[in-house]
Amino acid sequence: MCADSCSRIASGLRFTGLILLLTALVGCKTEKDPDQPTILGAPPTNAYLGVEYYYNWGAYGGEGILDYSLTNAPSWLALEDISNKARQGVIMYGVPGLTGGSRGEADLGKTEDINLVTTDGSLAGTAPFDIEVRYNPLALEAGNFTEGEVPELATPRGEHCAVPDLSEPGEHTFTINTYDDSGAVDGEKEVTLPTRQVAVKVTLDKPSVTRVGVAFELSSQYDPGMCDPSFTGTAPHQRCDFSAANASDAIIGKDIVGLGTGSPAPVDENGDPLGYLSYEADDNGYLTRGVVTLEPGITECYIRLEVVEDSFAELSESAHLTLTEVRSGLAGLGPNNGGVQATVTIDDNEPVVSLETLNGGLRDTLNVGDAREYRARLTGEREGIVQARLIHSESSTARLDSEFVIEQQEAGLWVENPTLSFPADQDQVTLRVRVPADSYTNPGLDDRFIQMALDEAYQAGREGFARPASEDLLRISLNELTAPIVLPAGGGFLPTDMALGHDGRLFLAGYDSADGNRAKVRIFDQKGNLLQEAGVTPEGVSLAPSSPVIGVVNRKVTENNTKVDRYEFVVAYSTDENIPGANRAEVDMGLEDVIASVFLFNGDLNGGEYVPYWTLRSGTSGNDRTRDAGINPDSGYVILSGETTGTWPGQSSAGGVDSFLQRIDTVLDGDTPVPEVAWTRQVGSASDDAVAGSSVLSMSPMLFGSAAGSVGGAQVIGGEDAYFYSYGGASTTPTVYQVGTAGDESVTAGLFSGNHLWLLGASDGEYSVATGEDDVQTLVREPLSSQAGFLLSYSPTGGLSRGFTLNDAADASSESFHALTGFGGDMVAGGDTTGNFTGDAVPSSGQTQGIVSRISLVEPTATDDSEPKFRNEWRFQLTTGETSVQRLANYRDDEITALVRSGDDRMITLLSPEGRLLTPLN
Repeated sequence: MCADSCSRIASGLRFTGLILLLTALVGCKTEKDPDQPTILGAPPTNAYLGVEYYYNWGAYGGEGILDYSLTNAPSWLALEDISNKARQGVIMYGVPGLTGGSRGEADLGKTEDINLVTTDGSLAGTAPFDIEVRYNPLALEAGNFTEGEVPELATPRGEHCAVPDLSEPGEHTFTINTYDDSGAVDGEKEVTLPTRQVAVKVTLDKPSVTRVGVAFELSSQYDPGMCDPSFTGTAPHQRCDFSAANASDAIIGKDIVGLGTGSPAPVDENGDPLGYLSYEADDNGYLTRGVVTLEPGITECYIRLEVVEDSFAELSESAHLTLTEVRSGLAGLGPNNGGVQATVTIDDNEPVVSLETLNGGLRDTLNVGDAREYRARLTGEREGIVQARLIHSESSTARLDSEFVIEQQEAGLWVENPTLSFPADQDQVTLRVRVPADSYTNPGLDDRFIQMALDEAYQAGREGFARPASEDLLRISLNELTAPIVLPAGGGFLPTDMALGHDGRLFLAGYDSADGNRAKVRIFDQKGNLLQEAGVTPEGVSLAPSSPVIGVVNRKVTENNTKVDRYEFVVAYSTDENIPGANRAEVDMGLEDVIASVFLFNGDLNGGEYVPYWTLRSGTSGNDRTRDAGINPDSGYVILSGETTGTWPGQSSAGGVDSFLQRIDTVLDGDTPVPEVAWTRQVGSASDDAVAGSSVLSMSPMLFGSAAGSVGGAQVIGGEDAYFYSYGGASTTPTVYQVGTAGDESVTAGLFSGNHLWLLGASDGEYSVATGEDDVQTLVREPLSSQAGFLLSYSPTGGLSRGFTLNDAADASSESFHALTGFGGDMVAGGDTTGNFTGDAVPSSGQTQGIVSRISLVEPTATDDSEPKFRNEWRFQLTTGETSVQRLANYRDDEITALVRSGDDRMITLLSPEGRLLTPLN
């Protein structure tokens, strides 16, 4: 029993011990092993010569304090003393080019697979990385400087040198060549001129631990041996010293220097010397070189220069400021040490001369054989007498001393002298341009024109001359048609429409009563010579008198893979007679149908004529009368507009007289071009509607007119409203915009210009535009005592823009307007009056007299101190016989060509841009 009991006790103790042992073993397995030493961080991959490189690594893991070491590291890079064991991590530090042996630029380049190794004695961790050592780049920040002006320096952005004081003027002495009238050097002259200080900022990308000294130098591409190609002589000469190749290059030592010969030493804003800046002489003895030194830690400094304030009229000139070499310290001339150069631009400050008419305009037209006075203005600061030498510009087709002369008054007489002289107390002088008739020649069709300019080739390098306000100062067209082209009623041909085309050709469309009233086109040159008479209606056909309309175009087309000019015109008229040879559209022909003919120019610059291209007859069962015709300059399609009493195919009549708009395309029938009606749109009201014209220049073809009723379902506004619509072929029904006031607005003419439709007409109201809430424009009409003209402007979607009234000052006479053209950014309207439209005319009792008015579209200047904008507005009235201006055309913005009814006759008269009659009636 005892033995068994003891055995059981022993077994129990052994089991208990085993449990305790297992428990102890399990307890040992829950203790964590030490972490692998790990380095934290990503150091910068770029380092710079002379710049501190610093990075603080972090680390964790291992048992105890970690030790660190670098492997495959560049010699300049090391770890700091790590005797301080209070933290995990290490600082890596170095200065490329200095530490590790002061190897300088030998430290440049990329070192790969550098390893930071850390260990606790048994376990280790590594962090591989790469470092590329680059130059610490220098740079220049240059700007534009103006003679006589002190620039304002920008606020420094970093650690910087002392800011220079630029307020003190200096002076500089040097020698210049003098020239005779031919430009040959006839001597030398020493001049001492004032200078103004300027500064160019030099920057260092990173703060350097070294003092960086860098050399600089002024230079330019100026070469006194670089003569004008047309000059056959040798240097020195004005054509070399100031050739076109040298015109924009500053002369170092004369236009700009580092330090003037008589200038004080540069100081900072506290009056202390700029110790960081020194100057050196160039080969000519001028201080145009030097050294600027940036102390350690400085990243911005200044190179102070001087701009010479001379009295030469010059273009803007440029020089180069170059950092040439690093004299001390560690830095690079740019990121790759390839060089640093900045352009220094010097603008001239000489007085500016401008030319204008005596009314203040910049364009005029002068008859050959006449003379006219003009005004020259001088603006800007100056001392003493200033001169300006005039000449024609390169774009001018008239030449000084060949087609015209410039004269000035001397002792009460006009003498030839192209050099203007402004006395010290006078900022305006008068000159005269004369065009001698006896020696004048012009074999071309276009009028010659003068584009007046300063003779900069003569003025260059000469003291006391002004510079031009613009490249072209004044344009004067030279008119050779000095009497009207008269087309007497008994002469047969009676023009009804007019247009201007290529090389100044004047196209008159009309009918010839002496030849069966055939429609014809007469083409004149600018001298009034008849170049061609093109028969539109075939010979042998007799018609009732009609009103042909014409549209002229110059198109760019591709022929044989080459862009060429294509000159065309379209003439349209209405007749009930059969026209042999006309293509017939598949429409219901009836009473008066529309005849449209296109002609092409077959010739070159040496001559040629217009030849028939195609003719098309189209119409309805009613009367179809054309009011306008044109050719789209891009696609070449023809647009006709007019009035119909019938119904065009696929359209419907609104009653009475409707408007129609038609597009005609040119298609090929085999190899033969033939016309084809692309579409016709008919829109109207229940009453008789009037069509005033159409446009091929809008995005889609546009028609405009006036009507007493709802046109195309649009809302009626007053008695007779203006209306317009566009159609491009995409929709079935055009959107009609019916505009006006509660009064009557009878539209007689219009045009599309500047993305706006301009409508001309007559009413007994005075019009203005009022701006209401949300900037909504409203047309305001106040009653007048007499009939006057109106000119209204709308956007293509019906938005009102401008409104003008054309009335006599006394509101006593009746004005009617029939013609409108754009001119020089303005509008010019023509018509007739029963009284005194201009305010100084002498009207003839019981007769109408032709009138023309230029309406300036320049917005009036607000009431402030600004110079008022020139508004070229004027009125002209013919005071001989009974006349009326029927059509107007714009010749190059140089002349306004007017087709005038004079009794039963017709005549062509010309007006200048300022309303001067160039073709006196007597």
